[in-house]
Amino acid sequence: GNVKNAAKLLVDCENCVLNDLLPIVKEEPTLRGGAFSNVLEEYVEGKLFYCWLHGNGGEKSDDNDKPAGKILMFDEINLPISVDEYLGGLCDLTGEIGRYAVARGTVRDKESVKVSLETSKQISLAIKMAGKLPGHINKKMNPLQQTVDKMERILYEQSLMEMAGRKFESSVENETVTNNVED
Repeated sequence: GNVKNAAKLLVDCENCVLNDLLPIVKEEPTLRGGAFSNVLEEYVEGKLFYCWLHGNGGEKSDDNDKPAGKILMFDEINLPISVDEYLGGLCDLTGEIGRYAVARGTVRDKESVKVSLETSKQISLAIKMAGKLPGHINKKMNPLQQTVDKMERILYEQSLMEMAGRKFESSVENETVTNNVED
C-alpha cells in the first residue's frame, strides 16, 4: 500500500545490482546463474507487479482502486536480465496478481478481479505460445493455471450471489453507511 516506499525499494535494488553485484559477476561470470539469477527474477516480479498496479511511473489508472494494468516488456526492465529471468518473473507475477484479486474479491470489487483474471490469462497464453520453455518455467505453469482457476471461481461465486439477489456489501461499505447515517 505504500507506493513511494515500493518505488524507492525497487530503485535501491536496481542500484545494488548495478553498482555492487554486477561488477562481481562480470569478474566471475560463473556466478551469473544460481542466486544472482534468482535475485534478478525476484526483482522482475516486483517491478512487473508495481507497474501493473501503479503504471511505469507510479501513475494510477483513472479509478484509484483499479490497477493500471501495465505489463512491462522484456526491454523495459532497467537491469541486464535474461529471457529466462523475465519469463520466471512474469509467471510469478500472476501469483501476486492472484493475491491482489482475492483481496479485491473480499471487498466485492468485481472489476479488479476481472482485470486480474484477464491479465493472468493473457500471460498464460503468451507463455504457452512461446513454444519450448526452460524446465524451471514449465514448473511454474501449473501454479499459474491454478491462479487463473481461483480467479475464475471468485467471479463465478460473485455472479451466483448476484443472480440470487444477494447484495454485495463489504464491512468497509457498511461502516461508511453507518457513519453517514449517524452524522
